Amino acid sequence: MKFTTQKLVRFHHCDPAGIVFYPQFYYLLHEVQEDFFAHIGFPEHELIAGGMGLPLVDMKTEFIGMCRNGDNLTMTLALTRIGGASIGMHYEIHAAAQAASAPTAIKLRADGVVVYSEIPHGKPVRIPDNLRGALLPYFQPLPDTTS
Repeated sequence: MKFTTQKLVRFHHCDPAGIVFYPQFYYLLHEVQEDFFAHIGFPEHELIAGGMGLPLVDMKTEFIGMCRNGDNLTMTLALTRIGGASIGMHYEIHAAAQAASAPTAIKLRADGVVVYSEIPHGKPVRIPDNLRGALLPYFQPLPDTTS
């Protein structure tokens, strides 16, 4: 299963040409992560208040198309790995196509890894069973491309 949320591209996301400035995509991706953890019952602000965090340790991003001020984005998140302390995440951003009858167009794909860690030291900690259980419905392993 994928977690899906909607976001509106706002003026503050854009450069003077009205196109999303690429670093702003990382803010949007993190908002999806925060929305996801709140959705499964583990809001990040509560994790942080309890001395735990989910810092990003790796991110690979493919920018496929432009997003503009006023675009309605559909953003998805699926988990590609649930390790001892790490969580692999696959994100996609889609925007409505120009014609109302056309499907949405993919604008960005990203793969990231966060690590369940103690704050402020950053020491990785095993993902607790209750959090692991909440993550499992969103686990979609990547297809094996080695053969």
